[in-house]
Amino acid sequence: MSTDGTAQESTELKVSISEITPARKSLTVEVPAWEVASEFDKACRKYLKTLKVPGFRPGKVPLHIIKQRFGKEIQQETVETVIEQTMKRAVKDAQLTPLRTPVLKEYSYNEGKPLSFTAEFDVRPKVTVLGHRDIHVKVTEPGITDKMVAEALDTMRERAARFDPVEDRGIRPGDHALLDIEVKFAAGEGQDFKRGNLLIEIGSGGPHPELSDGLRDARSGETREFNIAYPAQHPNPDLAGRRVTYVAVVREIKQKLLPDLDDDFARDMGKFSNLEELKARVVQDLMARERRRARDEVRAEILTQLLRSNPDVAIPDALVDEEVDDRLGEIARTMALQGMDPQRAGVDWDDIREKQRESAAKNVRAMILLDAVAEQEKISLDPEALDKAVSEEAERRRQTPEAFRAKLAKDGRLQRLEQQLLREKVLDFLLTAANT
Repeated sequence: MSTDGTAQESTELKVSISEITPARKSLTVEVPAWEVASEFDKACRKYLKTLKVPGFRPGKVPLHIIKQRFGKEIQQETVETVIEQTMKRAVKDAQLTPLRTPVLKEYSYNEGKPLSFTAEFDVRPKVTVLGHRDIHVKVTEPGITDKMVAEALDTMRERAARFDPVEDRGIRPGDHALLDIEVKFAAGEGQDFKRGNLLIEIGSGGPHPELSDGLRDARSGETREFNIAYPAQHPNPDLAGRRVTYVAVVREIKQKLLPDLDDDFARDMGKFSNLEELKARVVQDLMARERRRARDEVRAEILTQLLRSNPDVAIPDALVDEEVDDRLGEIARTMALQGMDPQRAGVDWDDIREKQRESAAKNVRAMILLDAVAEQEKISLDPEALDKAVSEEAERRRQTPEAFRAKLAKDGRLQRLEQQLLREKVLDFLLTAANT
């Protein structure tokens, strides 16, 4: 390579941008030979400072020896550096924002000649939304029935239930039994195992309903042995079509006792003077829940009509991948909260990823359309709205707003929260427009 400046008459990058789809661009760049040569010399001098060559003091190795011995390695490093730097320059000059790092497709370089390369990357497509002012939806005020109130109160009683030990009788339906279980499979049909401190509800549709019949009338301290032949259609593949012997030791029996639905119960549930005040609060909470449900249904219908009116919106793969990653992350977090290791749960994550992709792409298309409506209609989010959302979520998590905001910013989620709030504001705008 040479640095005599003979090629410096070409000082500008030659950049060509073509559209593969409205959501994907191809970038071709030609870098002047002198710029590559200059970067090569910088790399050689960097090597010169650190390289140890027998017969020369550190930093005193002649430059021509550096180039002779390590020229190919330095040249490859130089090409990679120049491509990375000029790619960023070219994208910035073109006022484009890649959704993720551009992918180098090919490059060509011969010493003393310009370096050329081609890269591809996803961008947010520019969209003109059609039909967003022609949306029609029906909004109805939800109603609360006596049955809904009664069910809510029953749920509260279930949560407040007391479990008293039973000593003077055997197990009955509705009791909770604490067991030590030994499971023995018929020869060749499975691996035997034991479970301790297993709590089951007798006669319920819980995870172990098959144990109820074998334990009925058993007393605390008693050991029961019984056999079960599982049908081939059993939902648990580890048990389907297999014969199993259970040996169960009843360690403890507990009877569930529900509190009476009276003023004392209301006072135990919070700052309520009597049952009527509690019922009024339940009605209020149910109304808020039903209004949220109705709002979500209306928003879903708005999005359905918006998607129907704009079927050809280009979808960046980068955003779809991000959406799928978010969904898989949520599944993994849920599994972890349930005490399962996502890496050892035997889950085919590739299959789940593929099955999520279609709905994720639909969701991304909806978000692109909502963002485009915001731009077309000049809808923006008030800073106070973001502050309020951060403060409310911080309070729910028992954190200070400042600490929670800092964490959101560090994790890159603050901007996503802002986008979510803006999209909700756009949906409210579309809902208002649909009913005026």
